[in-house]
Amino acid sequence: MTILLSNDDGYQAEGLCILADVLERQGHEIYIAAPYTEQSGKSHSMTIAGEIRIREFGHNRYSVEGTPADCMIFTHRSSLFPRKPDLMISGINHGYNLSGDIIYSGTCAAARQAAMYGIPAIALSASEKDSSVFQKAAEFTEENLGRFIDAILPETFMNINFPSSFSGEAELADIGYTAYYDEVEVVEDHGSLKHLSITGFDMERRSFGRELPADFEVCRRGNASVSIVECFPSVSSSASFTL
Repeated sequence: MTILLSNDDGYQAEGLCILADVLERQGHEIYIAAPYTEQSGKSHSMTIAGEIRIREFGHNRYSVEGTPADCMIFTHRSSLFPRKPDLMISGINHGYNLSGDIIYSGTCAAARQAAMYGIPAIALSASEKDSSVFQKAAEFTEENLGRFIDAILPETFMNINFPSSFSGEAELADIGYTAYYDEVEVVEDHGSLKHLSITGFDMERRSFGRELPADFEVCRRGNASVSIVECFPSVSSSASFTL
């Protein structure tokens, strides 16, 4: 199988390197298009005009001076790789992408952009930067690639999160809700010019109480959470609302 890898932690990130090694040792052909520098929290931002620089650092492996979405857009539209990949995997991210974090995640954005091009896509994240967790996550993903691909519907991508105490089991999960309570202060005040800084933060995760458990609840049990995410969320209608 030909698999395109990307991430938002940069092309030298440990999670990406371990994933590439595991997949390649199992006989998969690996392409890489990953950011030159860390792009965490860049969501689906992209370069809409001008040029970006791409450096080859191995056979069919490129670092991209752009965002995770750029990695997909520029390499796909330029036909940089010799053929369309059978699968795209983004990660393994150095930290969870649970619940509302998928909105901010560059890891998920790369997978979403690939899915929009009709490429089955999976976003992988681990609870922390930990070689042993990355190894377990990569091996589990490779062993279940067939099952995962069959579960990915058109215009969706799969989001998987691995806890540090990964049990070796996975559960289907709903997307939970994340609320961040950032503390922002003015650290310098020069009249019309002010410097603001995040000096602390707290967060809260909540379940929507739907049929499936929330992703963060699954991870708390030591299992990997597996969620199917729509690229284009549907809009709810209301009979009481008219235009």
